[in-house]
Amino acid sequence: MKTAFASSDLSGKTIGNWKVKDVIANNDITTQYSLFYNVENDNCSAIMKVLDTEKCHRNKEEGISLPELLSRETTAFNYETKVAEACASRHMSNVIRYIESGEVDLDGYTIPTVDYIVYELSEGKIGDFLKYSSKADFVADLGMLVDKLHSLHQVTKGVKQLHTNNIAHHNITPQSVEVFDSNSTFKIGALHTSHTNQDELQSPESGKLYNGDLTFAPPEAFFAPTKRDMGSYYQIDTYMLGNLVVYYLTQLNMTALLNSNLPCTLKEWAKGGADYQAVLPEIINAFEKILKNIKSSICVEELQEPIMEIISCLCNPDPGKRGYPGNFNSSTANADLQRVLTKLNLLYKRAERLLAQYNCK
Repeated sequence: MKTAFASSDLSGKTIGNWKVKDVIANNDITTQYSLFYNVENDNCSAIMKVLDTEKCHRNKEEGISLPELLSRETTAFNYETKVAEACASRHMSNVIRYIESGEVDLDGYTIPTVDYIVYELSEGKIGDFLKYSSKADFVADLGMLVDKLHSLHQVTKGVKQLHTNNIAHHNITPQSVEVFDSNSTFKIGALHTSHTNQDELQSPESGKLYNGDLTFAPPEAFFAPTKRDMGSYYQIDTYMLGNLVVYYLTQLNMTALLNSNLPCTLKEWAKGGADYQAVLPEIINAFEKILKNIKSSICVEELQEPIMEIISCLCNPDPGKRGYPGNFNSSTANADLQRVLTKLNLLYKRAERLLAQYNCK
């Protein structure tokens, strides 16, 4: 036996009706207490997410005891299971498909318990598939843009499905976009960071404004929040969708670009005690300068303004002005992403027609 922890030693074993294969490398900092395994049964291959009890026991977090950490991570794992079950029961076609979950004890281990969730297996994360312009081949660049707009449309559809069911995702990054069907189908994964306002689903992180990867966080997430409600949670998702558009075009996200165009990073600014409303004008100035630079990353001139309008709308540093006009004063502020979906779909079809025209020349 290699370890005292069953969760760390599942390769070659059978969990339920799943044959566990190799462990998968995990570089998502928001799932640091999870392990991922490839699994298969008679019907399909899948991915099994497991609570990493060994890492919990080797905890080096300051100010938290082992029982507290185990309780926190177990609660978070159970919460993710409930969110995944809710998504599956409501048939969200552009959200990662939950298959099953459970808890088993394996003989021969000091810590025998294995908590697991099984999801459908993707072909990878979107970051593994994205390609960027070489400035040498316009048709190739246009083809890449078509693929990116198609992906963004489907990811937005997944986020809208979550919002329609009162779930805010909070971690819309390249690491959470799953690719299927040879880069033709895209779904949103990484449900563990979500917030909900459903009676039966209470997020263990409901006291926090933001629960995802800070390198993709909206600027207000670094500062003391003025409110924590579903409206502010939806506004964060709205920003992160725009952030993803920027990443698809430039390999950098809007948060990183803001940090490089401000006198100090957002985190440093907030740590120094700055009030967000006081520094917001300077952030907006940096934002407007960044928009002008991003425009040149779009290879087709006639698509530049429509795409920049989407980024400007979704990534507005002022949360109250984020999203399309008409959504601001609704009871579910910025939750309705239908206009974004419609615009992305029109842009995708327009780019696709342009590509067909150039290919016929």
